[in-house]
Amino acid sequence: MSETPSYILCIETANAVTSAAISKNGECLAVKEVLEPNKAADKLHILIADLLSAAGLSFADLNAVAISAGPGSYTGLRIATAAAKGYCFSLDIPLISISTLEAMVEGIQTRYNQLGFDEYVPMIDARRMEVFTSFYTKEKELVKAFISLILDDTFEDLLDKKRKYLIFGNGAEKTKELIKTDNISFITGFIPSAQDLCYMAYSRFLDSKFENTAYFEPHYSKAFFSTQNK
Repeated sequence: MSETPSYILCIETANAVTSAAISKNGECLAVKEVLEPNKAADKLHILIADLLSAAGLSFADLNAVAISAGPGSYTGLRIATAAAKGYCFSLDIPLISISTLEAMVEGIQTRYNQLGFDEYVPMIDARRMEVFTSFYTKEKELVKAFISLILDDTFEDLLDKKRKYLIFGNGAEKTKELIKTDNISFITGFIPSAQDLCYMAYSRFLDSKFENTAYFEPHYSKAFFSTQNK
Protein backbone atom coordinates (compact mmCIF):
# COMPACT_ATOMS: atom_id res chain seq x y z
CA MET A 1 0.00 0.00 0.00
CA SER A 2 1.41 3.38 -0.99
CA GLU A 3 1.91 6.08 1.57
CA THR A 4 -0.93 8.58 1.80
CA PRO A 5 0.51 11.89 0.58
CA SER A 6 0.49 14.95 2.82
CA TYR A 7 0.44 18.29 1.03
CA ILE A 8 1.53 21.43 2.85
CA LEU A 9 1.31 24.98 1.57
CA CYS A 10 4.39 26.96 2.68
CA ILE A 11 4.43 30.77 2.72
CA GLU A 12 7.48 33.07 3.03
CA THR A 13 6.94 36.84 3.21
CA ALA A 14 9.10 37.71 6.23
CA ASN A 15 11.74 39.25 3.97
CA ALA A 16 11.28 41.44 0.90
CA VAL A 17 10.44 38.55 -1.43
CA THR A 18 7.03 36.93 -1.73
CA SER A 19 7.29 33.16 -2.07
CA ALA A 20 5.00 30.14 -1.81
CA ALA A 21 5.69 26.42 -2.19
CA ILE A 22 3.79 23.15 -2.08
CA SER A 23 5.39 20.12 -0.47
CA LYS A 24 4.42 16.47 -0.73
CA ASN A 25 5.65 14.46 2.25
CA GLY A 26 8.39 17.04 2.82
CA GLU A 27 9.58 17.29 -0.78
CA CYS A 28 9.01 20.53 -2.67
CA LEU A 29 6.63 19.91 -5.58
CA ALA A 30 6.47 23.47 -6.89
CA VAL A 31 7.51 26.96 -5.88
CA LYS A 32 6.44 30.39 -7.08
CA GLU A 33 8.29 33.59 -6.21
CA VAL A 34 8.02 37.33 -6.74
CA LEU A 35 11.47 38.83 -6.24
CA GLU A 36 10.28 42.42 -6.59
CA PRO A 37 10.28 43.77 -3.02
CA ASN A 38 7.19 44.14 -0.87
CA LYS A 39 4.57 42.72 -3.22
CA ALA A 40 2.89 40.32 -0.77
CA ALA A 41 -0.31 42.35 -0.49
CA ASP A 42 -0.77 42.45 -4.26
CA LYS A 43 0.59 39.07 -5.30
CA LEU A 44 0.31 36.45 -2.54
CA HIS A 45 -3.15 35.02 -3.25
CA ILE A 46 -2.59 35.04 -7.02
CA LEU A 47 0.77 33.37 -6.49
CA ILE A 48 -0.80 30.62 -4.39
CA ALA A 49 -3.56 29.99 -6.95
CA ASP A 50 -0.94 29.69 -9.70
CA LEU A 51 1.14 27.42 -7.47
CA LEU A 52 -1.71 24.99 -6.85
CA SER A 53 -2.46 24.91 -10.57
CA ALA A 54 1.19 24.18 -11.38
CA ALA A 55 1.20 21.32 -8.86
CA GLY A 56 -2.08 19.90 -10.19
CA LEU A 57 -3.78 20.39 -6.81
CA SER A 58 -6.70 22.27 -5.31
CA PHE A 59 -7.13 23.87 -1.90
CA ALA A 60 -9.10 20.80 -0.83
CA ASP A 61 -5.95 18.68 -1.23
CA LEU A 62 -4.00 20.62 1.42
CA ASN A 63 -3.30 19.02 4.79
CA ALA A 64 -1.70 22.03 6.50
CA VAL A 65 -0.36 25.54 5.97
CA ALA A 66 3.14 26.52 7.13
CA ILE A 67 4.30 30.07 7.57
CA SER A 68 7.72 31.65 7.94
CA ALA A 69 6.90 33.22 11.29
CA GLY A 70 9.55 35.91 11.66
CA PRO A 71 11.45 37.83 12.66
CA GLY A 72 11.19 40.07 9.64
CA SER A 73 8.97 42.56 7.86
CA TYR A 74 6.02 43.58 10.04
CA THR A 75 3.76 44.12 7.04
CA GLY A 76 4.87 40.97 5.25
CA LEU A 77 4.30 38.83 8.34
CA ARG A 78 0.83 40.30 8.92
CA ILE A 79 -0.20 39.58 5.34
CA ALA A 80 1.05 35.99 5.39
CA THR A 81 -0.48 35.29 8.80
CA ALA A 82 -3.89 36.61 7.75
CA ALA A 83 -3.79 34.51 4.57
CA ALA A 84 -2.64 31.37 6.39
CA LYS A 85 -5.31 31.70 9.07
CA GLY A 86 -7.97 32.19 6.42
CA TYR A 87 -6.93 29.04 4.60
CA CYS A 88 -6.68 27.01 7.81
CA PHE A 89 -10.08 28.07 9.11
CA SER A 90 -11.87 27.58 5.81
CA LEU A 91 -10.27 24.19 5.12
CA ASP A 92 -10.20 23.02 8.77
CA ILE A 93 -6.49 22.20 8.59
CA PRO A 94 -3.65 22.98 11.04
CA LEU A 95 -1.28 25.95 11.03
CA ILE A 96 2.47 25.35 11.36
CA SER A 97 5.00 28.08 12.18
CA ILE A 98 8.74 27.99 11.50
CA SER A 99 11.34 30.51 12.58
CA THR A 100 12.44 32.57 9.60
CA LEU A 101 16.04 32.42 10.80
CA GLU A 102 15.94 28.63 11.12
CA ALA A 103 14.45 28.39 7.62
CA MET A 104 17.31 30.55 6.34
CA VAL A 105 19.82 28.07 7.76
CA GLU A 106 17.97 25.26 5.97
CA GLY A 107 18.12 27.27 2.73
CA ILE A 108 21.80 28.15 2.93
CA GLN A 109 22.66 24.49 3.55
CA THR A 110 20.40 22.87 0.94
CA ARG A 111 19.97 25.40 -1.89
CA TYR A 112 23.36 27.09 -1.53
CA ASN A 113 25.20 23.91 -0.50
CA GLN A 114 27.05 25.59 2.36
CA LEU A 115 27.77 22.71 4.72
CA GLY A 116 31.32 23.17 6.04
CA PHE A 117 30.73 25.53 8.97
CA ASP A 118 30.49 25.07 12.72
CA GLU A 119 27.91 27.83 13.20
CA TYR A 120 25.47 29.63 10.93
CA VAL A 121 24.45 33.23 11.57
CA PRO A 122 21.45 34.33 9.44
CA MET A 123 20.92 38.09 9.47
CA ILE A 124 17.88 40.13 8.46
CA ASP A 125 18.36 43.86 8.04
CA ALA A 126 16.44 45.82 10.70
CA ARG A 127 17.72 49.26 9.54
CA ARG A 128 20.66 51.34 10.67
CA MET A 129 23.17 49.01 12.38
CA GLU A 130 20.54 46.64 13.75
CA VAL A 131 19.78 43.10 12.58
CA PHE A 132 17.51 40.22 13.51
CA THR A 133 19.81 37.25 14.06
CA SER A 134 20.63 34.14 16.06
CA PHE A 135 23.45 31.57 16.01
CA TYR A 136 22.79 27.97 14.94
CA THR A 137 24.88 24.81 14.76
CA LYS A 138 25.12 22.85 11.49
CA GLU A 139 22.29 20.67 12.88
CA LYS A 140 20.16 23.82 13.23
CA GLU A 141 20.33 23.80 17.01
CA LEU A 142 19.96 27.28 18.48
CA VAL A 143 23.06 28.30 20.45
CA LYS A 144 22.66 32.08 20.80
CA ALA A 145 19.33 33.88 20.52
CA PHE A 146 18.64 37.61 20.30
CA ILE A 147 15.51 39.74 20.14
CA SER A 148 17.52 41.99 17.90
CA LEU A 149 21.18 42.89 17.80
CA ILE A 150 22.92 46.22 17.33
CA LEU A 151 26.14 45.69 15.42
CA ASP A 152 29.13 47.45 16.95
CA ASP A 153 32.73 46.76 17.91
CA THR A 154 31.59 44.24 20.55
CA PHE A 155 30.10 41.86 17.95
CA GLU A 156 33.39 40.02 17.55
CA ASP A 157 33.22 39.10 21.25
CA LEU A 158 30.37 36.73 20.36
CA LEU A 159 32.63 34.64 18.13
CA ASP A 160 34.93 31.76 19.03
CA LYS A 161 38.15 32.05 17.03
CA LYS A 162 38.40 28.25 16.90
CA ARG A 163 35.07 27.85 15.07
CA LYS A 164 34.10 28.53 11.45
CA TYR A 165 31.15 30.87 10.98
CA LEU A 166 28.96 31.68 7.99
CA ILE A 167 27.16 35.01 8.22
CA PHE A 168 24.51 35.45 5.54
CA GLY A 169 21.35 37.30 4.58
CA ASN A 170 20.57 40.91 3.72
CA GLY A 171 21.99 42.10 7.05
CA ALA A 172 25.37 40.44 6.58
CA GLU A 173 26.90 43.34 4.63
CA LYS A 174 26.91 45.49 7.76
CA THR A 175 28.91 42.89 9.67
CA LYS A 176 31.67 42.71 7.05
CA GLU A 177 32.81 46.16 8.13
CA LEU A 178 33.31 45.04 11.73
CA ILE A 179 35.34 41.82 11.53
CA LYS A 180 38.28 40.74 9.39
CA THR A 181 39.21 37.30 10.68
CA ASP A 182 39.87 34.16 8.65
CA ASN A 183 37.24 32.03 10.41
CA ILE A 184 34.32 34.14 9.14
CA SER A 185 32.70 33.81 5.70
CA PHE A 186 29.95 36.00 4.28
CA ILE A 187 27.14 35.51 1.76
CA THR A 188 25.23 38.74 1.24
CA GLY A 189 23.15 37.66 -1.77
CA PHE A 190 21.09 34.98 -0.02
CA ILE A 191 17.41 35.04 -1.10
CA PRO A 192 14.89 33.35 1.23
CA SER A 193 12.38 30.96 -0.31
CA ALA A 194 9.24 29.14 0.80
CA GLN A 195 10.83 25.90 -0.34
CA ASP A 196 13.14 26.15 2.67
CA LEU A 197 10.09 25.48 4.88
CA CYS A 198 9.04 22.24 3.18
CA TYR A 199 11.03 19.62 5.09
CA MET A 200 10.72 21.28 8.50
CA ALA A 201 6.98 21.82 8.03
CA TYR A 202 6.45 18.14 7.24
CA SER A 203 8.47 17.11 10.29
CA ARG A 204 6.29 19.30 12.50
CA PHE A 205 3.19 17.96 10.77
CA LEU A 206 4.16 14.37 11.61
CA ASP A 207 4.77 15.40 15.24
CA SER A 208 1.47 17.36 15.39
CA LYS A 209 3.32 20.53 16.36
CA PHE A 210 0.55 22.94 15.40
CA GLU A 211 -0.29 26.50 16.38
CA ASN A 212 -3.55 27.69 17.86
CA THR A 213 -4.86 29.24 14.67
CA ALA A 214 -7.14 31.75 16.40
CA TYR A 215 -4.46 33.17 18.70
CA PHE A 216 -1.25 32.74 16.72
CA GLU A 217 0.86 35.87 16.21
CA PRO A 218 4.11 35.94 14.23
CA HIS A 219 7.45 36.96 15.71
CA TYR A 220 7.47 40.60 14.64
CA SER A 221 10.60 41.18 16.75
CA LYS A 222 10.99 44.93 16.34
CA ALA A 223 11.38 45.50 20.03
CA PHE A 224 11.13 48.96 21.58
CA PHE A 225 14.34 48.15 23.46
CA SER A 226 17.01 46.91 21.07
CA THR A 227 19.89 45.92 23.26
CA GLN A 228 22.48 43.20 22.88
CA ASN A 229 22.06 40.16 25.13
CA LYS A 230 24.98 39.58 27.49
